[in-house]
Amino acid sequence: MFSRLAIVLGGTALLLAAQPTLDAGEPQEPAPLAVLQSGADLEAKAHACQRLGEVGTGEAVPALAGLLSDEPLGTYARSALERIPDPRAVAALRSAAASLAGPQRAGVVGSLGVRRDAEAVPMLCQLARDPASGLARDALLALGRIATDDAVHFLRQALASGAETERADAAAACLLAAEKQWGDGHAGEAVLLYDAVRQAPVPLPYRMGAVRGAILARGADGVPLLMESLRSAEPGLRDAALLAIRERPSTALASALNAEVERAPVEMQPRLLTALVDCHDAQSLAVLRGKATSQGPAVRRTALAILGTLGGAAEAEVLIRAVAVNQSPEDSAIAVNSLRRLSGADVDGQILRTLAAATDTPARVQLVRLLETRGATNATGELLRLAADADAGVAVAALRALKALAGAQELPGLIGLVKASREEAVRDAAEGAVVGVCARAGTAASASEIVLAELMQAKEATAKGSWIRILASLGQATALPAVRGALTDADATVVRCAIEQLGRWPEPAPMEDLFGVVSASPDASCRQRALASAIRLATAAADRQQAPAEQVVGWLRRADRAAQSAQERLLIISALGRVRDAESLHMLTSHLDDPEVRTEAALAIVQIADAVGQEDPGAVAKALEKTLAVVSDAGIRDQATKLAKAVSGRALPTPLFDGQSLAGWEGDTTVWRVRDGVLVGGSLDGNAGNEFLATTQAYGNAVLRFEYKLVGTEGFVNGGVQFRSTRVPPPSREMCGYQADIGAGYTGSLYDESRRNRVLAQAKAERVRVLEVPNEWNRYEVRCLGPRVQLVVNGEKTVDYTETDPAIPLEGLIALQIHGGCKAEIAFRNLTVAGLSYGLATREFCVPRDRWKILSYSSENTQGEDERAVLAIDGNPGTFWHTQWSGAQPGHPHHLAIDLGEGVEMAGFTYLPRQDGRHEKGVIGAYEVYASADGKDWGQAITKGRLENTDRDPAGRVVVWPRPVTARYLKLVSLDAPGGHPFAGAAEIGVLGRVVPR
Repeated sequence: MFSRLAIVLGGTALLLAAQPTLDAGEPQEPAPLAVLQSGADLEAKAHACQRLGEVGTGEAVPALAGLLSDEPLGTYARSALERIPDPRAVAALRSAAASLAGPQRAGVVGSLGVRRDAEAVPMLCQLARDPASGLARDALLALGRIATDDAVHFLRQALASGAETERADAAAACLLAAEKQWGDGHAGEAVLLYDAVRQAPVPLPYRMGAVRGAILARGADGVPLLMESLRSAEPGLRDAALLAIRERPSTALASALNAEVERAPVEMQPRLLTALVDCHDAQSLAVLRGKATSQGPAVRRTALAILGTLGGAAEAEVLIRAVAVNQSPEDSAIAVNSLRRLSGADVDGQILRTLAAATDTPARVQLVRLLETRGATNATGELLRLAADADAGVAVAALRALKALAGAQELPGLIGLVKASREEAVRDAAEGAVVGVCARAGTAASASEIVLAELMQAKEATAKGSWIRILASLGQATALPAVRGALTDADATVVRCAIEQLGRWPEPAPMEDLFGVVSASPDASCRQRALASAIRLATAAADRQQAPAEQVVGWLRRADRAAQSAQERLLIISALGRVRDAESLHMLTSHLDDPEVRTEAALAIVQIADAVGQEDPGAVAKALEKTLAVVSDAGIRDQATKLAKAVSGRALPTPLFDGQSLAGWEGDTTVWRVRDGVLVGGSLDGNAGNEFLATTQAYGNAVLRFEYKLVGTEGFVNGGVQFRSTRVPPPSREMCGYQADIGAGYTGSLYDESRRNRVLAQAKAERVRVLEVPNEWNRYEVRCLGPRVQLVVNGEKTVDYTETDPAIPLEGLIALQIHGGCKAEIAFRNLTVAGLSYGLATREFCVPRDRWKILSYSSENTQGEDERAVLAIDGNPGTFWHTQWSGAQPGHPHHLAIDLGEGVEMAGFTYLPRQDGRHEKGVIGAYEVYASADGKDWGQAITKGRLENTDRDPAGRVVVWPRPVTARYLKLVSLDAPGGHPFAGAAEIGVLGRVVPR
């Protein structure tokens, strides 16, 4: 039956025919009542019922009433009778409720509630008393919607003395009645109903809804009940009270909250402090300042975070003390983030005074980083002085701050520091500061001339390397001949530096110089470096669209001819996978003949097949045909098949909408329906209030993709898609949680619905105006990983938001919204949800590795092969770390500890097995992960698990743990390996999360 109804809803021709016409020559739509009384087919009669619900009068009632017992058409007829205002329509429904049976009767009982038919109350009471009717629940809910005095009296009796099995339904009905009474202006009657439900022995969700309603309906007198609920032993009731705070803040409530924070149990205080954001007064700041030194870590950190939102210059002292004195990196990171949000030169002045008095290195470094984070350009003089400090840690921090803050006037001093620095870390930071200033101040050309002169005068290889690196970063064409000239320097380290930096040149001009080294250099090491640099330059040109795809593929073809090792061919294959062009697909197909790189070539083909197929499906068909033919030999087919499943299987999304029904969704089906194979919500005739269609399944770390079309004529034309959300307790139809907003001025922004009720991250309006096509289909993507949320509209990222409130859930329902107060329809199609692929996770959610170092490792292999530990973090999937196998084979456990160089809020990690086609050894199976603030105390494992099939499936893995952990050091421990081998290893290890603002 369902498929037939879906076809009815999807009748495009009939929907077009239903539109009014001004052309007298066009055939007119038959009168809907005449259609019902004719021998028309099911589809035509269903459409006629829909039209009668829009334009019908009392004359249509007999025909519609006659269809109420019809299984396919009864629902359409009943829906029409609900909407016809003539009293005869509700009388027909009342009569049918006494004569029908089964689902049709239950539907009519619900319709009487929708019509709020007071005359039906006696009959509904009788049905509610009779469990044998099978309609007790439907009757109770209908009575709740009608909510006359007699209906309310009956519901209260049912709640107080009804059978236990029916008490929950009575509670739901009482909540519906309370909502109506409150909406009609009878707050006192609503309070009595809410109180009856919250005091009844019914399931928690109903009591939660009652607590919230009882507080709000009492108005200013609800504060005592709110406080009482906050002290409840039941978490759900506390949640309901917290929600009420956000909905109805007041001065009296703020005062009560201040007092409650002081007396509440320590585990409750963070949530109460968070509530102060929505409801606070002047005394709240004093409370927060006091809690910022609490012995409870969660309390202290919550207070520090909120001070950045509510505080001013007066609160800066508390936050600065947390940075300069407190030894907890978590507290310091939160305080830094809060100080970044405080405005005013007074705050910068306080930081500078504290910095002048500080003596220990960690505090000085933190304060310098804080000035950088705040953008304190008035501090550059002091920072330049500190850049010459004898303490290398302080000097490096100051130089990194100057990279972001200094102007052209500081450039001579920075160049002098490059020349004077003797420590590698300080010199590197000074180089970066010069480049940063030039890029920001627009002085690249003039600075390049100064640096070029320094290069010409330099005698030492170290100094030459510094000037070459700076010139490459500045990328001025006038400097290119000098860097080219360094290719013939007498010092081999200078030559190698020049080769490396030409591969990082901002545009592909040095390509021929690099190929010249490849073809002519007698030094094998230089030749290898030059080839790798040429491949890197070609890849960058493809990513930046600096050259046509054909030219990029041409460069890679030349590199392929010069390649002498599998490792070099792997680099080429990786680059070809970035071009995503039919020519690159042809080259990848040719690599299927090479057993050493066959698997990687097959992987790249699978990765680009979809993109190339949109332009050249014939090339994709041939590539896939050859792939299948080659992998059929001697076990390779099994490897390639598993690889295809691992890659395409993970990429294949799960549909949330079948194109025919609302299966898997729940919501008001009078608002949401299927039409022409798409989900449609709302009406161009008007939408009274917000309406949501929600999934029945919750989702956490995932990628949600969909297409939407929003069309409206009047009012606030708006919609959205909820995620990580919950239904607000009944009887509300609202959702609570994140929303990917849709609508002029809001599309691409992240809104917090029914929780903080504000935009959390605003998309740039000018970009969205270019991206979004009004009244047409647009693509939207929502990416969730731990506390991080990204929104993408029509292929461009509009929001990258990190949640800082640890109480916010990281999992929840997905729901579609049409906003109230408008005449609008919103339609959705191609709704899918998928797990985070390795490629997306590493590209969008991994922290940069530019400051990473290996802290320690159990062993590494350096004899016969270069399989050092550092190769697991070098960003090159073609290299890998392998534990020792030459000379000795130490067994598990193995470990690799990484110094991330700065505090990182870690949400998980990525793992790429070795990519050389020999996956049975040197991979990880069972693992544990540890985090540390100092690289010494590792504590308990933050997560443990198993990476399945790493010996057969070379695809990358993504592991996300339940809550982020902030630390500077990460240690991955391998407990065993597939097949019982004693080795461990990795091609690449990444860290999901974000760098903690300094």
